[in-house]
Amino acid sequence: MANFIAIDLDAQGLYTVAGTARGSVRVTSASAWAADTGRDPPPALTPETAKQLGEALRDRLKAAKVAPAPALVSVGRDRVILKELKYPPVPPTEEPALVRFQALKEVTEAPDEIVIDYVPLGEENGERRAMAVILRRDLFAAIRTMCEAAGLKLAGVTPRPYALAAGLTRAIATDTVPAPTDRGDAVAVLALGPAGGEFTVVRGGDVTYTLAVPAPVAASEAMLSMQLRRNLATYAAQHPGHPVRAVYVAEADGARADALADVLGVPVHELDPLAGAVPGVPAELRGRFAGAAGLLAAQAAGQLPINFAAPRQPKVESDPAKRKLALVALAAGLLLLVGGAFGYMKLGAAEARVADLTAERDELKKSIEAGAPDAKRTAALEGWQGREVRWDHELYELARRMPADDSVRVSQLTATPIALDKNGKQEAQALINLKLNATSTAAAISLMTAFENDNRGGSKYYVGTGQTILQPGGPSAGKHNQNVTVWTKVRHREPNQYTNVVKFKPPKRTAGVAYGSAPTEADAKQPEPAEEPEAAPPPAEKG
Repeated sequence: MANFIAIDLDAQGLYTVAGTARGSVRVTSASAWAADTGRDPPPALTPETAKQLGEALRDRLKAAKVAPAPALVSVGRDRVILKELKYPPVPPTEEPALVRFQALKEVTEAPDEIVIDYVPLGEENGERRAMAVILRRDLFAAIRTMCEAAGLKLAGVTPRPYALAAGLTRAIATDTVPAPTDRGDAVAVLALGPAGGEFTVVRGGDVTYTLAVPAPVAASEAMLSMQLRRNLATYAAQHPGHPVRAVYVAEADGARADALADVLGVPVHELDPLAGAVPGVPAELRGRFAGAAGLLAAQAAGQLPINFAAPRQPKVESDPAKRKLALVALAAGLLLLVGGAFGYMKLGAAEARVADLTAERDELKKSIEAGAPDAKRTAALEGWQGREVRWDHELYELARRMPADDSVRVSQLTATPIALDKNGKQEAQALINLKLNATSTAAAISLMTAFENDNRGGSKYYVGTGQTILQPGGPSAGKHNQNVTVWTKVRHREPNQYTNVVKFKPPKRTAGVAYGSAPTEADAKQPEPAEEPEAAPPPAEKG
């Protein structure tokens, strides 16, 4: 969304530029509404046509997808009166009234028919100087009506020469155009269109001299050259110490600048007011946006030097001491009032909070006292359960660990509870002793290794695991003639911590054959049964 919409009112057209103006200037769109652009020209701005022109402008902005924004409007040099004034030094609060008084003496219009603003020009020989600019109030009212009909808030109205000066100053500062040898030198900007134009001299960013260029003069190269030489000579006579060092022509093709360079005797440069932006605007029209683009440059510089929408006004100066005293008293009263109300609210809230917390504390105390016996019984029960060994699960785990090839047999299993030490602690909860008959000592030792493997992952379910190899058995022991004793200490485990599953392959079975009878030929053709699913561990008990 554009920050501002700048509108340059021309006698034969209306030129609109939308863009941002916050320290820097960025033009986002430009639109020309004039007779030579192939469209019906807009009606001349008068109090009677203002509303019609504003409604048409609203439709054109909507068609161009330009959102409403504060409007800046410039009017031609021929629509305003400029008066350079001198006056004695006065306090800043009194200066606007004095300048207005001096300006009213220089014009014949009634005070209620005109709007006056001014821009200071510094001091000279002990006197202050200012440029007073006067606009007819009916024209200003028509501009306001136009903006209201277009749905735009009027933010500023300024003469086009001041917009041109701001645009040229910014172009020189950003090196968009060649700068004069000394940036404090006086330079001139020339803006032309079918309805004429303006010749404005700028020094130090201030407008020091400006004249309107009539339409017949703008249409003739010879008359224009003669008029410009006369303007330069007149300005040099009035300001002998600051002659014009360069002239900038508002155009994008440089044709007129090249023609004038041969006759003016000073460097002449082209000034494209839309440089680097809106490439779709034809070169022959780009120079006509100098006023509108200059409005954005003036706004970006801080404020419009001349603004009929908010002219400088006298300020009533009050006694600083009394004002400070009143402010201090007001602040003290507000502080006391707000502090008292805040303190009362905080006190009430704190009392209610204390009452709630006291009731909550008493309720919790009663609950704790009532549940003390149950808490002791629960603690004792949990301690007893923590020393329990789930022998059903342990036997299941032992069966899982046994080799599937019948290389190890358990001849004796002894489980002995481990008593608490003097500190009421246990290294483990029970001691398991296994007497094994194995086909080899390696097969027996693998069973002991299976106990230790269950401790992987950081869980210490078995501690102090060891084995003793005894003398081999006699011939009557058969192939299980190796005697080995394995022992380990078992720690408590919750039922859900027994997660292993026994894997085995069930024996084959023959269906439909009577015991003691030989299988028939049909029985032999029966398919083998599918393997049974893996047996699940015993269900975990609750509690």
